[in-house]
Amino acid sequence: MKIYQEGMLCKHFKGKDLLEKNIYRIVKLGVEGKDINEEDITYSGDGILSEAHDLVIYASIFQNNKLFAREYSDISSSLSEEKSLEFGQIIKVQPLTSEEVMIINDPSFVEAKLKAVEEKFNKSL
Repeated sequence: MKIYQEGMLCKHFKGKDLLEKNIYRIVKLGVEGKDINEEDITYSGDGILSEAHDLVIYASIFQNNKLFAREYSDISSSLSEEKSLEFGQIIKVQPLTSEEVMIINDPSFVEAKLKAVEEKFNKSL
């Protein structure tokens, strides 16, 4: 059974809450690596892009919709019990609940999230 659908909003497991977690929109499923233009999409997998199969294209919605690609099997993989307890998720990239979708669409959350993203990336420069 497929977990993701195009257009679905998801969260990466790293971070203690939605302000810290990367929020993604699933753009396309079942993409072949050979069909990806590396100038437009960042491959975040461990292999060679041109040999990669069943990729998920996803956009970071609070980072100007920057596009990434990774194997479906990787982003849908289960976390260890330790990481699951630490981050409050079962899989690496987990669909948002309807309540979480409401939260991330709230203007006060959007403002706080954009500020947090800006601070995070300014620190790393």
